[in-house]
Amino acid sequence: MRPVRYRVVGQDDYMCEVRVRPSGRYRIDSGTYTTHPPREGVLTDIQAAELTGALDHLGPPREHPAPEGAPGFVAELTVGEGEGAGQYRFWEGALGDDPELKSLVRFLETL
Repeated sequence: MRPVRYRVVGQDDYMCEVRVRPSGRYRIDSGTYTTHPPREGVLTDIQAAELTGALDHLGPPREHPAPEGAPGFVAELTVGEGEGAGQYRFWEGALGDDPELKSLVRFLETL
């Protein structure tokens, strides 16, 4: 499995970072003005298959910039590692225009 790092920063100190290692182990750090302890776990076989399928359908890296004056929620997604890693930077409001990216992001957000 390819490693994945997803990070989004929003308004009012909101932040969420999801890291999935090739072994299927994951860690989620998130919070707002209050602190939430990190959550860790291991993907089930079904979740690993869903993640692999979402990654396979993702396509090449592309940007979806925020419109002028749009509020926070800019995200970064890294798939893979090293020179071959795919880097995606996007405004979460644009996910409706990219169903493959939206599917992957929603999967990561529901771990």
